[in-house]
Amino acid sequence: MISMTEDFCSLPLPQELVDAIAASQLPGLGDGPANPAIVDWISSNRLQDSLGKPHDRDAAACCDSGLWLLAGDLDRSHTISQDIHTADGSFWHGIMHRREHDFGNAKYWFRNVGTHPAFETLAEAAAPLMTAQTASLIADDRWDPYAMVDLCQQAVRGGGDLQSQCQQLAWLEWQVLFAANFRYAFMD
Repeated sequence: MISMTEDFCSLPLPQELVDAIAASQLPGLGDGPANPAIVDWISSNRLQDSLGKPHDRDAAACCDSGLWLLAGDLDRSHTISQDIHTADGSFWHGIMHRREHDFGNAKYWFRNVGTHPAFETLAEAAAPLMTAQTASLIADDRWDPYAMVDLCQQAVRGGGDLQSQCQQLAWLEWQVLFAANFRYAFMD
C-alpha cells in the first residue's frame, strides 16, 4: 500500500479509484510496475463519466495520462500526453520519457513546461524528503525537473538508496501534478 499526501487525499475522487491507487505499488523509475487495479478501473471508467463534464478538457486529459502512467502503461500515457499542447501536457510527457529512460527527450519536454506553478508546491512538499544526494532538486524554492531527470538517471545506473529516494520523490511529483490537473478539470 502506498502513502498519499493529505492534499491528494482531499480530492473528491471516486472511492473505487482511491482504493485502486492505495493498493498500487510505488511507481518505478522505468517501465512498470503494472498496477492491474488501476488498469481495471480506467479501462471501464473515466473521470469525466464519474464526475461530469470537465471545466478544462486538457486538464482532464492530463489526469487520464497520469492514471495510465501510474497504471504502468507508458505507451497509453504517451499517446494522451503528446496530444496535449499545454505546460501540463508537456510535464506528463516529460515524466513519461524519464520513466522510459529517454533522459534527453525528458529534458526537452521539461523545457516546454517552462515555469510551472507546481514547482513551488513540489519544492515545499519535497523539502522534508531531501538528503545530501537529492538536495539539487530544489533551487530558489522551486523544484528543478532537470535535476530530477539527472538523479533518476543516476539512480537507474546505480540503484540503492538513491533509487528508493527518487521513487518516493517521483510519487510525490505525480500526486502534486495530478491534484493540480484534477482541480483545473473538475473543481475550478
